[in-house]
Amino acid sequence: MKVAKFGGSSVADAGQFKKVREIVEANADRRVVVVSAAGKSATESIKVTDLLIEVEKLRDAGEDYRPVFKHIERRFVGIRDALGLNVAIENDLQKIEKRIENCSHDYLVSRGEFLTAKLMADFLGFQFIDAARFLVFDGHKVNYGESINRLRDFLSVNTQIVVPGFYGVDETGQIHIMARGGGDVSGAVLANLVDADLYENWTDVSGIKMADPRIVDHSRRINELTYDELQELSYMGVSVFQEEAIKPVEQRQIPIAILNTNHPEEDGTLVEKTVHRDQDQLVTGVAGKKDYVIISIKKYQLNKRFDIMAKVFSEIQRFNVPFEYVSSGTDSFSFLVKKDQLAGQLNAILTALKKCDLDSVTLDQDVALVAAVSHELSERPANAGKILDFLNDSQIKVHLVIQEGSDIKVVFGVANKDYEKTIKKIYRNINSKTKKLRMAI
Repeated sequence: MKVAKFGGSSVADAGQFKKVREIVEANADRRVVVVSAAGKSATESIKVTDLLIEVEKLRDAGEDYRPVFKHIERRFVGIRDALGLNVAIENDLQKIEKRIENCSHDYLVSRGEFLTAKLMADFLGFQFIDAARFLVFDGHKVNYGESINRLRDFLSVNTQIVVPGFYGVDETGQIHIMARGGGDVSGAVLANLVDADLYENWTDVSGIKMADPRIVDHSRRINELTYDELQELSYMGVSVFQEEAIKPVEQRQIPIAILNTNHPEEDGTLVEKTVHRDQDQLVTGVAGKKDYVIISIKKYQLNKRFDIMAKVFSEIQRFNVPFEYVSSGTDSFSFLVKKDQLAGQLNAILTALKKCDLDSVTLDQDVALVAAVSHELSERPANAGKILDFLNDSQIKVHLVIQEGSDIKVVFGVANKDYEKTIKKIYRNINSKTKKLRMAI
């Protein structure tokens, strides 16, 4: 059995619905379909979820939200009519509209997935199953035991189902949504629950590229990835697949295929526990994020001064800022955080640290983190030095290097202005290096 999840761009209009049906009907094993809310299209510049959020904002401000909701209504009715379906989607829209004044945030913003799945189920001739009827959360974690017990009742009767992504219910039966991008997670959870043979994630790109194609023209596709490599690339900014969606399928060793709804004939990226690739390839992929702040502290033999470190961490924790911590030597330690997560507390944090009996507290701002990811880096850590040589040759100043012996990535901190240049340099050198080695063979 295959679980096929289709993102917002894949279900944006009637034309995209037809592409989905062709894909599903091309393989009888695609019996579980998960959909996101209708996304942007050639004629619709705003995602349905964003329109629902706008409805909520207008409601909370005491303003008239009805024109925005009517736009949502016309959009779903328009898809229904263009496909020649008979499902009475107006009834569902009316029920939602009646609840807007008093409904929760989670209920309202999840209705895009609910309505899209209703239409998709009718179009495919599959059974619609509301995720609220089986997907149960304990806090923010899926209750797998209760969820599979409830899902079995539906699967015993229906072998072909469509499920809305992005939400389930909490212990009290109230709608509970995931973070944005939760459709990927829903699909992965469904794959886990039914113990699928393959989890297909259909989007608008043909797999994952070695580097951001907006930065590197004609970036090569990564044909195969391990779960760990995908985890690191997703964490470092690759937005094709949600980081939180990896664990549910990895637990059951279910392969992931990342494919393109608009070009299903093209190969995508396959993700498994282990892959076989050219050992001469230094890096599998390059990704990064801009706008970091790095605070570095220094104290003679700091690694032995647990009293000082305890004081530093106590001060840091008071500010409730999600710092990442990096040991950068026996005498020094660094704290990394995205600038927009500081909430205006940078000066206060620096002042607090300077009271911790340190030799120095220094600050680097406007820093980008660029990660080179590959299992080769954990097996041959010296490869990180080769990449650093590439950057030195290009006169790119590296503020920070992070690599642990067992890590599959090496992270370079560079100035924001050098971000694109760094990614291009690493990508071009690792690819030219691989070509030269192959020619020598």
